[in-house]
Amino acid sequence: MFEFTWSRQNPETGELEFGLAPEDFEAVRQGYGCATCLADFHGIYHLRCPVCGETRPQPQLVVRQWWTSRSIV
Repeated sequence: MFEFTWSRQNPETGELEFGLAPEDFEAVRQGYGCATCLADFHGIYHLRCPVCGETRPQPQLVVRQWWTSRSIV
């Protein structure tokens, strides 16, 4: 599990906000950890967190043409 460097409760939403060390933040950003429960996937990429079930939003942002179109040389 990743450990946060600071945390606070957002006064408007009531949600917990936290900061991670740069290397932990990068691991979460790349899909090797969960941004919701801070579970560390130990180098394994998951689309859905096996601990809390949170689904990563990034796969929906991939443009279909990036992986379906053929290279033109």
